[in-house]
Amino acid sequence: MGALSLLKLVALGAAVAGGLPAGTLTISPVSVVLARGQTSAMVKVANSRSNPIVMQAQIFRWTQDGDKDALTATSDVILSPPMATIPGGAEQVLRLLMRPGKPADAAIERHYRMLLGEIPAAGASPGDLSFAMRVSIPVFVTPDQPIVPALEWRAVRGQGDQIVLTVVNTGSAYDRIIALSVAMPGGAAVAAVPLGTNTYILPGARRRWTVDGKITNATVNLTVVVRAGRSTMSLPIES
Repeated sequence: MGALSLLKLVALGAAVAGGLPAGTLTISPVSVVLARGQTSAMVKVANSRSNPIVMQAQIFRWTQDGDKDALTATSDVILSPPMATIPGGAEQVLRLLMRPGKPADAAIERHYRMLLGEIPAAGASPGDLSFAMRVSIPVFVTPDQPIVPALEWRAVRGQGDQIVLTVVNTGSAYDRIIALSVAMPGGAAVAAVPLGTNTYILPGARRRWTVDGKITNATVNLTVVVRAGRSTMSLPIES
């Protein structure tokens, strides 16, 4: 995945406190995949502002439980440097290095999140252009053998006119629900609203979306865009 400015990252769920100055940070890539046999990767953070920033980098093991993500401390990955000052108009390269793991680790896909946080300038007053932000970048480590996701969908009628869509990844690789919409009576397409904080779905995990609208039919028609492309399906609506 290519470079993305901080302003766009905010729209994807990065937590930001305070106001954004005119300049932006550019982070590239915004998703890291270590292919089979690859043990290292780089992430570039470019500071297009005129003032320097101090960045802290951390990495955590990433799991999912229902609609929630969980991050736990890990020593699987060496991240360097863990803290850096990036002058205005300059960039910083962050390096990820996988430690040698157990033989069983080579047989499964592993998932991490790299958190990049800006440390506000010391002594900054509320009127200064100083803020704290945090960006979360997914990191995927691919196993030795080819793997694929397998998504299983179901639709349940909720309260009122709401339909709850649930997907479970029964495969061995992660997937991402890039877009999900429902065809309403009359032909209009309505985007489903995710209940989770992001659209990734890890192996064995479950994610849910809701759709508000009067659907009296016994089935619901979905259009889904995932990593492999676009597809349509019709699901029975369970009571």
